[in-house]
Amino acid sequence: MTHREASRDGSTPNDKPRRYSRREMLRFGVVGAGVVGSGSLLAAYNSSAWAAPAVTRNFGAATTKRGGTLNFGRQTGPTQLDPANSIVEGDVYTLDKIFEPLYITSAQGALIPWLAQGHTVSSDGKTWTFSLRPGVKFSDGKPVTADDVVFSIRRAATDADGPLSFLDFAIKSYKATDPRTVTFQLSQPWAPFLSDISVFANAILPKNFGGESESAFFANPVGTGPFVLKSFVKGGNAVLAKNKNYWQPGKPYLDGVNFSYISDDNQRVLQLKSGEVQVISAVPPAQVTALKANPALVLEAFGSWAVDLLFFNEKVPQFKDRHVRRAINHAINIEQLAKVTTFGTADPGNSFFPPSLQYYAKVPTLGYNLAQAKAELAQSAYPHGFSTSILVPSGNTQYVEAATIIQQELKPLNINVSIRQLDDAAYTAAFEAFNYEAMINGATNDISDPDEMASFQVDVQDGGSHSFWTYYDDPKAIALVRQAETEFNSAKRASLYEKIQALVAQDAPYVALDYPPNIYAWQPTLHGFAVNPGGAYRLEDVWLS
Repeated sequence: MTHREASRDGSTPNDKPRRYSRREMLRFGVVGAGVVGSGSLLAAYNSSAWAAPAVTRNFGAATTKRGGTLNFGRQTGPTQLDPANSIVEGDVYTLDKIFEPLYITSAQGALIPWLAQGHTVSSDGKTWTFSLRPGVKFSDGKPVTADDVVFSIRRAATDADGPLSFLDFAIKSYKATDPRTVTFQLSQPWAPFLSDISVFANAILPKNFGGESESAFFANPVGTGPFVLKSFVKGGNAVLAKNKNYWQPGKPYLDGVNFSYISDDNQRVLQLKSGEVQVISAVPPAQVTALKANPALVLEAFGSWAVDLLFFNEKVPQFKDRHVRRAINHAINIEQLAKVTTFGTADPGNSFFPPSLQYYAKVPTLGYNLAQAKAELAQSAYPHGFSTSILVPSGNTQYVEAATIIQQELKPLNINVSIRQLDDAAYTAAFEAFNYEAMINGATNDISDPDEMASFQVDVQDGGSHSFWTYYDDPKAIALVRQAETEFNSAKRASLYEKIQALVAQDAPYVALDYPPNIYAWQPTLHGFAVNPGGAYRLEDVWLS
């Protein structure tokens, strides 16, 4: 998962050495929004504020022009550039311009061959053979070989001991059968394997770091990506230059990319308008309407595999009580909350799977009903209510607004809520240490297979996060998740994931609040820009007119 903050879960009880799981690839998505007066939060929504923007991506506009430097304003900066050792958003969306995996997820969400030109799978699903694309070189001009692939993925799986090493746990052996062929023998059939191979952590590096020490290599990294590193400031700006040895003829079109760290939402927008930057990420929903109406700019909401949720810590006795969780779910008007807090830019939540994700199912949910909320609470061990708190990151005004609305909506149940705001680093440390009662957080499925989302949020034992730091533990749901991982028949997988979503909807270990898109804005001089549903944007096809 691509975290906003560099953090790892080392605080939870575990007798075995820490083994991160697929689920930790989920990004904690953060989207800012303008503050609405708390006196009339639910009345503040204007239905005309948002519609899917009618803009045409400029992929085929005019004649492609070479040269120029793209100035890109982002809300996070890189902290380090080792693919196998990061889940931080600023890291990942920098290093993926320098390093590339065997397969990638396209802007449309499809898995496509990249450094590999294809693969085959044995009839038992355990032997996967990849043929490397001919003529691919590293940025230093040296050819990419099967030995480089074996070194890189073995390192990501075991040697680096990184946050995504779990993704490759099913690999039993690695073999370079010839300079352009790699064979992976799995310990068991594994349906998500191709998606797992496509993750940024499995990017290909030179074998043995090209003869350098690990630290020296990542200070001046060599990869196959369209750009090379010129400089970066930890947590701040990064400067990339064109890779003259890039394997795609004639690409990239740009001479370079300057990533500017602009944490303030309003400053990002102002710098875009002034032309200081040509594109910005994380457009604040409060400014979507104005930006959409600005004829001098292009704004687009790209689809995403993201969801914002209210989580319950089941180590807290009140939230261990299923009736309490169900009561709270019934008490929240999800449709209105989503409209207000995202200014209509996001659809209201139901399943913890976003609708854009494969095997999403619109299962029966508890729904907004205050009478049923009171009836559920009456069946709990806390029929007269209790006091609790909701943890939110202080800089995320959308989440603060959502917490304020929930605070109001739980008053009829005599559940008294205080809002606990912490800066990003403290917020992350708190929930990873289970130092919270309820929290608002978000997740993005970064790869094309939904096992990432299901395992991370349901499998308390092997999910790496103890069911997204909730300690939700339903043996039946866990069994279904593990069955789906080894099921290759699409119809059967769909049925299994529907059952998982139905179980979770009724248990209410968390409440799906909304499904946020990836909202970007740019100058019309930018062409070919797109964001995939996992939040990644490739830049080899981007050019400036």
